[in-house]
Amino acid sequence: MIEGKRINLIIAIAMVIAVMFTTALILFPGMLSTSAATEPEYVSKVFNKDEVTQINIDIKQEDFDWILENATREEYRSCDITVNGATFYNAGIRPKGNSSLRTVAGNENTDRYSFKIEFDTYIAGQTCFGLNKLALNNIIMDKTYMKEYIAYDLFDSMGVVTPKYAYANITVNGEPWGLYLAVEVMEESFVERNYGSLDGCLYRPEGSGADLKWTGESASNYSGIRNNAAYDVTDSDFDKVIKMIYNLNNGTDLEQYLDVDSILRYFAVNTYLVNFDSYTGNMKHNYYLYEENGVFTILPWDFNLAFAGHEINNAEAAIHHPIDTPVTSSLSERPLIGKLLEVPEYKELYHKYLSEVVSSYFDSGVFENNVQKVDALISDYVKNDATAFYTYEQYENTLPVFLEFASQRAASITAQLAGTLPATSSQQVDNTSKQNTTTAGIDLSALGGMGGGMRGNGAGGMPGGEGRNNNQGIPAEQNNNREPQPANSGGPPGDRNMQNQENMAEIMKIMQETENGELSAEQIARLKELGLDDDRIERMKNMPAGMQQPGRANARPGAAPGNEGMNPFGNRGTSNQMSPVQIGYISVSAAVILLGLLFAWKFRKRKYSS
Repeated sequence: MIEGKRINLIIAIAMVIAVMFTTALILFPGMLSTSAATEPEYVSKVFNKDEVTQINIDIKQEDFDWILENATREEYRSCDITVNGATFYNAGIRPKGNSSLRTVAGNENTDRYSFKIEFDTYIAGQTCFGLNKLALNNIIMDKTYMKEYIAYDLFDSMGVVTPKYAYANITVNGEPWGLYLAVEVMEESFVERNYGSLDGCLYRPEGSGADLKWTGESASNYSGIRNNAAYDVTDSDFDKVIKMIYNLNNGTDLEQYLDVDSILRYFAVNTYLVNFDSYTGNMKHNYYLYEENGVFTILPWDFNLAFAGHEINNAEAAIHHPIDTPVTSSLSERPLIGKLLEVPEYKELYHKYLSEVVSSYFDSGVFENNVQKVDALISDYVKNDATAFYTYEQYENTLPVFLEFASQRAASITAQLAGTLPATSSQQVDNTSKQNTTTAGIDLSALGGMGGGMRGNGAGGMPGGEGRNNNQGIPAEQNNNREPQPANSGGPPGDRNMQNQENMAEIMKIMQETENGELSAEQIARLKELGLDDDRIERMKNMPAGMQQPGRANARPGAAPGNEGMNPFGNRGTSNQMSPVQIGYISVSAAVILLGLLFAWKFRKRKYSS
């Protein structure tokens, strides 16, 4: 029989353990998170890629006029944001961007800025279904409307941690403002969603040190990294950056400081995209560094100038840009890729991922399916875009060029991997002497690009805005043919059915069943019931066969049905709520405490009674 003193000791120990465990779970609810944790609400409510998100911005007109007139100051003003019917009051809005911001600011015909929405600027802790910041990208310099969307989809398909994104139809004070791409800003909510906590550090390098070259031990030499931390970092945090850069440039202990696999996946995709508005270009920007436990990786950002839209204006040079020198300077100037390619096994792995990009995304028909799917989703919005940089006809004409460029780039990479085309270059391509050259049936300018954001077409300001262009800069003959879009409509006429995934699948099935591209009267009638007009039907008939194949447009090769979009590494979503498992642990702990108290009371009562 256990003596009273020992019983008291056992009870005390059990209660202390239970209290400590319960307290830890309350303070750190992520400690028992599982890989199956639910994603935050904003993933489905803001970034549903099967729909166009409706975002209404309500702001005092004088405040909106002020931020348009003072856009380069990038200062917030208060507004109310309604996302698919849910309103978030007193959020902050400001223009955003680098070259895109300056381009719009310098053009008197347009006020179509990209915007950043910060939900907690004026109300501490406010989020949009868990999202603290949202970027609304104006799709400038991209006649396809798809470059950034497709780029993010390709990164995601290759297992690179990627921000969420979806198209958004914008209104301002009830007036149509245009079709944008909504992107999850890579700050706290992004890090928590992908990595489960804010234990790691996130940087967006811009300026001094952004090339990651070693220039000494002083932190001031890398101020372009430190000053652009996504959230607060300490000196000891930043010491890890300096130590990584030192070892990277010396080629020592690379796997101790770098997530080599994820970095090579990133560069395989970026190389295919011929994306020089990035770390690999002269600006050495538009990327993020994420560090956790001293290990760094590179993350993707900003792709409106992907598909050879920056620093290269010659189609042949773009299509055949060498995969083993995927930079515009030299590999020694970009050590994050240069030093890795010096290691034979890393170079072999990089080649493997390049081959996977080509085979799983392009040769397989996934790319064509995605273009077809996106076109079906956004075509009516593009036609009715209130502030469009380009005409609808230009959008239509660019899609075949987009498909052909992607196909030829994939074929070139395959040839370079096989050794039948050069995979390196000893000098830069002289782009200035070959601008806008049409090569292999491709006019690169047809896709849009740096310096061609509006290519003489102009663009519209906000309808009704004093002193602004109200004809959207579109030729009169086309402007007269544009279908009117009622304010607060949530989208152009006829788009509702196209937002339904089942309808899109049915459309693809009908197109697949055509004989020699000809549709029967019954098929045409069915397509019209599903929301297509005669022009859309004719365009779909003329699309390449690969674009009419049914299937999941964004399914990752080998992914199980229903798991599209899940991170292959099981990254945990963010939530301030505890999972059922955590609640269960707390319940058990609470029960132990209560039983211990009850037992102690009973034992104490029995002892004194005897």
